[in-house]
Amino acid sequence: MIEIKGINHIGLASKDPAKTRWFLSEVLGLRLLGEEPVKEQKVTTSIFVSQNIDNSSNDHQAAKIGRLEVLEPMEPNSPIENFLNKKGGGIHHLALTVNDIQHTLDHLSSHGIQLIDKSPRSGVHNTKIAFVHPASTGGILIELVQESKLKPDVSI
Repeated sequence: MIEIKGINHIGLASKDPAKTRWFLSEVLGLRLLGEEPVKEQKVTTSIFVSQNIDNSSNDHQAAKIGRLEVLEPMEPNSPIENFLNKKGGGIHHLALTVNDIQHTLDHLSSHGIQLIDKSPRSGVHNTKIAFVHPASTGGILIELVQESKLKPDVSI
């Protein structure tokens, strides 16, 4: 059996990432934790959380409560650019935190679930990530995230 620890974040693909970042920070009052390029995915992520989260403890886990990730393509023909061209802006994926990502992938595979990633790859903040194909989930792209035991190397 697998253990889903909770929702890690919601990935947002925007036709106008600058406007989305402005809306989240200036209108909704969410705090920008930082931006990080993910070269493998040809995307830059901007991560937002509620203002009331206390980061003085450097508790990265607490910083993910209510986390939104704005995805901006770094170059043409990137996965996010292709998503935007095909479907327009909106929710791109739902990310779930798991204890053991390889065990989770093996479990899903043994149940006939189609995987985009059969083994984990590197994600933001020293995480391991893998994606489950929407064909096996009713059309929802699911990202699995295994947190690093190391503190993230970001100033948040």
